[in-house]
Amino acid sequence: MVAPPALSAPRTVRHTPLSRSVRETAQEPPAMPVDPNRESWKPGMPWEHAIEDMEYIRALGREMGGSERIERQHAGGRYTIRERIEKMVDPGSFVEAGPMVGAAEYDHDGNLVGFTPGAYVMGLAELDGRSVAIGGDDFTISGGSPHNVRKHPRDFMQPLAMQYGIPYVQLVEGVGHSSKADEAEGHMGLPAGDMWWRAVEMLRTVPVAAGIMGSVAGAPAAFALMSHFTVMVKGQSQIFPSGPPVVRRAIGEDLDKEALGGAKMHVHESGQVDNEAESEEDAFDQIKRFLSYLPDTTADVAPRVETGDPPDRRPEELLNIIPPNRKRGYDMRTLVSHVVDNGEFFEMRRHYAGAIITAFARIDGYSVGVLASDPMKLAGAMDGDVADKYTHFVDLCDTFNLPLLIFLDMPGFMLGSHAERKATMRRGVRALIASAEADVPKIEFNVRKSYGVAADAPNSVGIPNGLNLRFGWPAGEWGGIPIEGGVAAAYRREIEAATDPDAHREAIEERLLRLRS
Repeated sequence: MVAPPALSAPRTVRHTPLSRSVRETAQEPPAMPVDPNRESWKPGMPWEHAIEDMEYIRALGREMGGSERIERQHAGGRYTIRERIEKMVDPGSFVEAGPMVGAAEYDHDGNLVGFTPGAYVMGLAELDGRSVAIGGDDFTISGGSPHNVRKHPRDFMQPLAMQYGIPYVQLVEGVGHSSKADEAEGHMGLPAGDMWWRAVEMLRTVPVAAGIMGSVAGAPAAFALMSHFTVMVKGQSQIFPSGPPVVRRAIGEDLDKEALGGAKMHVHESGQVDNEAESEEDAFDQIKRFLSYLPDTTADVAPRVETGDPPDRRPEELLNIIPPNRKRGYDMRTLVSHVVDNGEFFEMRRHYAGAIITAFARIDGYSVGVLASDPMKLAGAMDGDVADKYTHFVDLCDTFNLPLLIFLDMPGFMLGSHAERKATMRRGVRALIASAEADVPKIEFNVRKSYGVAADAPNSVGIPNGLNLRFGWPAGEWGGIPIEGGVAAAYRREIEAATDPDAHREAIEERLLRLRS
C-alpha cells in the first residue's frame, strides 16, 4: 500500500458529504492512502484516464477499512463482508453494485488525496445456481455504520430485489446511530418511519434471509429481524436495540454483550432469532437451505426438485414408533423423517417453544411446511410461545404458497396460573385465526391426541376449498376435552359419592376411552 501523501498546501474537501473533522469526530477510519504523484481526471483529458480513475477508486474500496482493521476482524474470528460474500455465493458469480460508493477527498488541483469506502457491500450473485441480491455491513469501516454516504446503499438493493423478483440476503454486523454523528452534524433528526416501508414491502414480495454475523444494534438489528429467516453464530453474534453501555447507563443492569443478546438469549429463550449456527459457514449453509424450499416471489410456487424418493413407498418403521401405552412419549422427528422425501427436513426455531416442530421438507419433490407436535415437550400442549411459533410459521407458509403437512398430538392448551399470566388462550386464538386465513392446502394426521380449542387451530380450514384432508392414525384419539380432566369436572359429585372414588373414576375413564377414536 502506498504511503499517505505529505502535502504542504492545505487541503480542500469536495464531493464528499463529510469533512475531515466530521469524519474524525464520527470515529471513521482514516481515508485510504493514495498515490501522491497520481493526477486525477479533469475536463479535457481523455476518457481512458477517467476510466482509470474509476478502476483506481474501486481498488481503494476493496481495501475496506485498511489492513489493521481487517486484521482486527480476523483476530476476533470473523470474516470481512467481502470474504463472507465470496464464501457464500457460487464462485465467480458476485457482481458488485456501487463499488465506488464512499467519501472522496481532493486537493486544490482536483487530485484525489484520500478515499473512505462506504460501509456496505452489495450486489447480485447466485446461490446454488439461483439469482439473489446480497448485501452486508463492512464492520471495518465505522463499525458498519454508513454515515459517510448520503443515502444507505440498502435503499438501492431492496427495490432491485423486488423488481427483479429474486431473494434478498443480508449479512449483518453493524451498529446503529451514533451520538458523535449527531454532534458532528450539529443537530438531531426526528425519528420517522419512511426508512422501513421498503423492508415491509419486501416481506410481501420476495424471500428475505438475514445472517447475524457479529454484534448488531439499533436500525441494523431491526432490519435483520424484518426477515423471513434469521440465523446467528453461536458465541460470535449478538443482537439488541442498544448494547451494554447504553443498558448500564439507562437502567443500571450490568451485562456483557453475550448475556444481553447472544444465541442463548435470543435463540433459546426469547425466540427472537430463528436458528443458531456453529460457524459462519454453517450460517451460510442454513440460509441456502432455507431459500431452497421457497419460490423466488410470493406470486410463484416453489420449484419441484427430483429427490428420487417414490411417493408410494410404505415405510414399515412407522408401525412401531408410537407406543401402545398412550401415556408414553415417542420421537416425532423420527416419525416425520419416515414420511418426507429421503428423511430430510430443515427445522426452524428448534430451540424455542419445543412442543411444536416447524420445518420445511419435500413430498414427491414438492416443498411443504411441516407442523408437528412434540409429545416429549409439555406433552405437546399449546402454551403462548407455542401458539406464537405456530402462527408465525403458518403465515410464512401461506405467504410463499407452501402446503402444510400437520402431525397432531395435542392434548389442548397448557393449563395453570403461569399459562393464564402469559395470555395463552388469546395467543392460541391468534393461531386459530392464522390457520383459518391461510389459503394453502392442509393435510393433517391425527397421530394421537387431538383435544379442545387448541387442537382446532390446525383444523381451522377457513373457507372450504376441497384441498384439505384429515387422516386418523391408528393411535389417534380426539374429543372436546381430554378424558381425565373431563371426567373430573363432569362426574365430580358422582365420584365423591362413590364408596371407592378412585376406582369409580377409573371405571368412568375406561368407559369413555372406548369412545375416543
